[in-house]
Amino acid sequence: MSPPRLPKMMIGFVVRRCTVALGRVPSPAEFALWANTQGTPPNTVCLFGRPISDREAAVILRHQARLVSARSAAPEEEYKELESLLQARPANGARVIPLDRARMRPNGRHSGRGRRSNGRGPLGAR
Repeated sequence: MSPPRLPKMMIGFVVRRCTVALGRVPSPAEFALWANTQGTPPNTVCLFGRPISDREAAVILRHQARLVSARSAAPEEEYKELESLLQARPANGARVIPLDRARMRPNGRHSGRGRRSNGRGPLGAR
């Protein structure tokens, strides 16, 4: 039996954790130092499994939408496939509907984004 797959998350959530810890957006050198010294001595660990260089940190900061496997991903940080989100139903029984359907009016007409939607036509005349 294979081990369970680790959840995926966007690397930007890791950068956000660093930003919160520093109180500002990190430079590549600051991000590398933060990622390489997680925990309290003598139990410090490298967040990415090995020390990262300033150059690697710069690449991470440029590509924050990249998905990575993360053992410590919080439930709200985990990447979910669109199909699983559409199949899941909230606990209150509400249905999840595609965005295109949500933009439709109850009578089936498009909301006419950018136009007056009071039923009076484009200039408000009756």
